[in-house]
Amino acid sequence: MSTHETYTYTHPTLGPLTGRLLESSTVVHFRSIPYATIPARFRPSIPLTSIPENFDHRPHRIFTDYGFACPGRPQAHSGLPDEQEREYDEFKCLCLTISVPTAQLDAISSPSSGNDGNKVPVSVYIHGGAFTEGAGHISALAETVKTAALSARINTPTILISIGYRLGAFAGLASQDILDEARSHNDTDIFNQGLFDQRRALEWIGSFVGGFGGDKDQITVFGESAGSMSIAMHLLADKPLFKRCVMQSGNVAAGYRTVRWDEVQGLYDKLVERSGINGDSGRERLEGLRKVPQDELWKNWIDVGAAIMEIYYGNEGTFFEKMEGVIPAWDNHAELTAGRKWLEGAIVGDDFFEGYVYRNGLGHAKHGTFVKTVKGVFGEDRGSRILEAYDIEPDEGKGMDQVKFFMRLMYLIGDVYFSEPTAQMADILSKAYNSSNEEGKARQKVFRYQFALPNVFPNSPYSFVTGHHAVEIYYQYMTFWDRYPTHRNKFYQRQSEQMARMWIEFANGQDPWEEYKEETGRKIQICDDINGWHIRTREEDVRISEGEPWGERRYKAWDLLNEAFGKIYEEGGKEKLELARRALWDKRSFTDEDFTFSFEWKKEN
Repeated sequence: MSTHETYTYTHPTLGPLTGRLLESSTVVHFRSIPYATIPARFRPSIPLTSIPENFDHRPHRIFTDYGFACPGRPQAHSGLPDEQEREYDEFKCLCLTISVPTAQLDAISSPSSGNDGNKVPVSVYIHGGAFTEGAGHISALAETVKTAALSARINTPTILISIGYRLGAFAGLASQDILDEARSHNDTDIFNQGLFDQRRALEWIGSFVGGFGGDKDQITVFGESAGSMSIAMHLLADKPLFKRCVMQSGNVAAGYRTVRWDEVQGLYDKLVERSGINGDSGRERLEGLRKVPQDELWKNWIDVGAAIMEIYYGNEGTFFEKMEGVIPAWDNHAELTAGRKWLEGAIVGDDFFEGYVYRNGLGHAKHGTFVKTVKGVFGEDRGSRILEAYDIEPDEGKGMDQVKFFMRLMYLIGDVYFSEPTAQMADILSKAYNSSNEEGKARQKVFRYQFALPNVFPNSPYSFVTGHHAVEIYYQYMTFWDRYPTHRNKFYQRQSEQMARMWIEFANGQDPWEEYKEETGRKIQICDDINGWHIRTREEDVRISEGEPWGERRYKAWDLLNEAFGKIYEEGGKEKLELARRALWDKRSFTDEDFTFSFEWKKEN
């Protein structure tokens, strides 16, 4: 048990809750409060309206230590002093962690304060991890305590909450057996359980955050990678649960592909076989899968080729069922988002070198095969122009230095799945928000950022890489405050605090910087290793970045990709577009000398 100083607060609905008192007693940290239970593996979660007596191993109502994470890819220990050894339990992982400025709870608890009605904004973090790993609600790296303390210190008190949800097969499995069983239970939330878990958490927050002094009508969600993709999907579902959002390196188009029914059924069949289950009926097969130990099931899920960042968008029992048959994809996600009039504002951003995250998968790529694929997807002329924009030799016969090709390929693939869709989202939201202002209503705004600080920590696969995917996580929570290099007048500490300040300001309804719109030059908040956080117009960024040591911003390449994918959609619709985007990630497209892409390729899959 914890030996930290504690604070017990009596919530008007949930009753007494004990958390840690941290940051010189300025923040109360309630760790791993359960928001839902899981009746059985693969079944929808059940919302909680009270604190259960026997949820996990911790004493009832004592939330000074973290609970469990959902089984997933093992995570390296951050080395932070407060990091606990992570424990996994698929049935006890649906928890959230709350950081509340102590003064807010003191004011509510004191009858003489007269401050019980002064609600403060709420900011909710949805962790990333490709829907197969991560546990932001129990992570010392992503702990929100320092951000909550800063919010109180700068007189914009904000409640910070991080949520856990199911991952991998526990969240993403879909099959006829699961569908049949769900019908027998009259379940409606059948697939996409991780997204439904997130919804349960957001609904719990809406119901109970007021008791902590939070304003349920001023909720901002923020997330990175799969967390950002999740936010994009909540934006497109049928129920608004927040007012503002921060989308960091991810949206619907960042998914490699939308998964068809035959594909998810095929994965299910492989998982059953891999798990050694020989059932003749759906009930027998599901019972068999439910008996597989959680760690073994997760491993089998990866072994059968369940890919990351893939979502099933079927018409029954999915998170998207009530979207009037509109399936979000590269061609429509930004317009659909722009149509959500209840959203007051969005921060949209990405990292400079998103594609470095793919270094392992792309290491054996062959120049000639990839060039043929790009030209097969986009055509000879347009494909050559895209390759040239990335300084990739467009003639497969000439060959290319492998190291140079590998670097350029990582940039290209990262841009296809992260940076180009982010730029597309910012442009479309900006145009929509600046052309449809309703009289008497505050105008919606979009704010654009681009992050290019390095990973300054040694002994990591990402050490000293500028702007790699997710690098901003090492800065925005200030959890590594004491570990940043201190030269240049504590440059990295200052950038870290500035990022936290801007995110707090946005949650409090303020403009964190100048908005992104055409008439003022599409201003972007850049964070780099020379100037730190600073504003540039897009035109200025094009010019200035040409001379920066990490390389120029690739606006021209993003525009070419956008134009090329748009042309494919015009000519062949969603199916052809989906096939093109799949091809650029299929391993055969850049490693198999005998593979030649064509739009008949799907028949071979």
